[in-house]
Order: sequence, then C-alpha cells, then structure tokens
Amino acid sequence: MAVAAGLALSAVWAGTAQAADLLAYVTNEQAGTISQVDLNTGTVGSPINVGSRPDAIAISPDGSLAYVADYGSSEIVPVVLATGTVRPPIMLSDPPNAIAITPDGKTAYVISDKGREWPVTLSTDQVGNPNLVPTNSDAIAIAPTGTLGYITDVADATITPLTLTSGSLGQPVNLAAATPDGIAITADGTTAYVASNSGGTITPIKLSTGAAGTPIPAGNDPTSVALSPDGSTAYVTNFSTGQITPVTLASATDGTPINVGPEPSAIAMVPPAGITNPTGGGSGQSTGGGSGSGGGGTGQATGGGSSGAGGGVTASTLGNQQLTLTVSGPSASGAGAAACRAPNSSLRFTLRRHTLRRGAKLTLRYVVFRFGKHLLRRNRLPAGMRVSLRGLHPGMHTLVVRIVYHEKLAARARHGRRSLLVTITKLLRARVRVC
Repeated sequence: MAVAAGLALSAVWAGTAQAADLLAYVTNEQAGTISQVDLNTGTVGSPINVGSRPDAIAISPDGSLAYVADYGSSEIVPVVLATGTVRPPIMLSDPPNAIAITPDGKTAYVISDKGREWPVTLSTDQVGNPNLVPTNSDAIAIAPTGTLGYITDVADATITPLTLTSGSLGQPVNLAAATPDGIAITADGTTAYVASNSGGTITPIKLSTGAAGTPIPAGNDPTSVALSPDGSTAYVTNFSTGQITPVTLASATDGTPINVGPEPSAIAMVPPAGITNPTGGGSGQSTGGGSGSGGGGTGQATGGGSSGAGGGVTASTLGNQQLTLTVSGPSASGAGAAACRAPNSSLRFTLRRHTLRRGAKLTLRYVVFRFGKHLLRRNRLPAGMRVSLRGLHPGMHTLVVRIVYHEKLAARARHGRRSLLVTITKLLRARVRVC
C-alpha cells in the first residue's frame, strides 16, 4: 500500500513568482488538490483541483509545469503553474504513486507500487514501455547526472538504484529506518535524505557506500522531503498533522511547522529562477501504448485512450474504427474542455463511430460506460448515457468508456490454416469538472 506522496501547488495566481521567493507545491490527498506554499512566510495559496487522490508531484526544471500523480484515476495531471490551469491528463495502466523529472526536463519517470516504472516523454506526453521495479515502491529521486534514479521500498526498508536508460536495477541498500517513503538527493549527488513514515525521521544516506547517518526528527508521519536550493534545509510533509516541517540539516533541528491542509502527501520545490510560462509542447493529449498477446484459439490486446479535461470531444482510432466520445450538457462557466459543470445539472455521454476503409476489421462486442457509481452496458453504437451530477463534490471526475471488439485472424498450423479470435479492448476517458 502506498504511503502518500504529494506536492504543494497553491497560490493566489497574481502572476509568476520572483526568483527570491522560496516556493513549493504540496499535494493534499484527501482534498484532491495541490497548493502553493511560500516557505518564507508560511502563506498557503488557493487550492487547485487535480483529481481524486493526488499522491505525488514533480515540477519541470524551468518552473513552468507541475506533473501530479493521481493515484485515484491512474493519471498524471499537468498543471500550468503561472495560471493554475489543468491540462489534459496522461493516462497510465496502473495507479501512480511517485514521479521525478530528469534535470534536462525531457523525461518524467513514474512509479506504481504494483511494480512498474514508465518513462514519459514530456514534449509529447508519450508513455514508454514499462520496466519492472520492486512492488511497494513508494518514491523516486533522480541524481543530478540524470542517468540514475533511486527508488524507496516501503515494505523492505531499502532504496534501489535504477539505471534510467536501460531500466536495470542495482543492488538494494538496506536502511536503518523502517517504512522509507519520500527521498531527495543533494545537488552534488553525494547524499540522499529518506523519510521514515513510521519512525518520524529523515535519514541521510551516503550514496557511494550506502552508509546511513543518524536519523533526524522530522515531525509526525513524514511522507515526502524536498531540499532548499542551497541544501541547508529539508522540508518534510507530515501526513497526519497536515503540516510541513522545516529541518535545518547542519544542526538537525526542526523549525516551526507550516499548516498546509489535510493529508499532505508530497512536496516539490519551485526552481530558484521562479515560475515561468510554458514555451509550448507537451501536455496536449495523452496516448497510452497498446500491447497484444495471443495463444491457443483466443488472444487479447489492450489499447490506451486519450482524455479530455472537463468534457468536450475525445477522439481516437483503433483498426478500422474511428471513435468519438462527446460530453454535452449545461456549463456554469467556460466552454469545451474548460467547462465547469453546475453541481445539480445533468450530462450526456455519447460514443459514436465511423468505419474507415483502411485498418484491421473489428467487430463490436459491447461498450461499458462508468462514471462514479453510474454503470451502463450497450451492445451497439452509437450509444449514450445520461447522468446527474447531484451529490458530486467540486473538482475533477473521470468518465471511463471501455469498448470491446473481436477480430478474426487466419494463422498457419501444422495441418493447414486455423482461425484465431482476438479480443481487443479500447479505453477512452474524459474529465468532467464540477463547480
């Protein structure tokens, strides 16, 4: 089970931050938000809705975007820091609970506690093939060289080196403290600070030898740690008390805690240059990779789907099927993907298809719509579902549409040719923002 990991992304969006500001973003897992925190003054900005269970966060090195791992919806949610705007999410096959970005800003590495790690190309939001990592992996930090990551294992009390280019794992390092959760690496790459959730400490680890230093008290239930740009202070999220504890590393003393709201699971620092505007590229649309397997007389393949934020139209193509998912209904403000839906209104979800001349010929089996507690199955297209938003809490909610096809394939066998029936599943998602 993952122990929370998050970051602060809340602020009064009055423009970009200045370089002199010491800012961080924190995820509030219970509220489904991120908030910006001024670490000098303790001021917490207005929360931004990012999903159902934000568990981890990383900020791009240029200070333009935060990438939030939403454990509840199996998505990475990009947020423009200068405006607080939420971009379309990046869909994953497993719930993510850790994320880190390389120093060059090109790639994010995402971890699931189910034992998988994905590289994500941030210029295109393309999710790469997963690598196997230990189950119960709970956090990842990347060394300044950008070639090596370190993963904490909350169950085995270890940190494991990960070669990012190959996905290969090194020899685990046993820690002196139990239940390691968050991890941060110093700017010179020599030392990692690892938060022990059950021990209430952070422990320095000399990465060249794996030797553990003396644990430092860091408040109750520490889940994540971030280091100040000058390396003098560690900022530790305390999950049970809703606080950030500043720890002066030279003297191993705690400062005055900062109240940031319920269940802060992770924290990330804004770069010293401050918050900037995005230069373009990335976070426009997410596409999951597909995999297929066949054996005996049947096979199965799964394709990822694209997502839209707040409704509008989501389109995708699979084989000879061009699929269009539409979210329609009254909005309280905005339009299309930015629409904010009134809490007592109703929406209609409609899936249509257009058969293409090219592509593998697919035969529809059924379609399943799932939105919160609403579930509907249909055997034909077009198909639709109408739902009421009454009782839904403000914030982002996810519609998931599962489309199941059959494809007949001819295969050679020892005694002639045989027919294989392959099942192919396509997932489409759309995000609905409730005011």
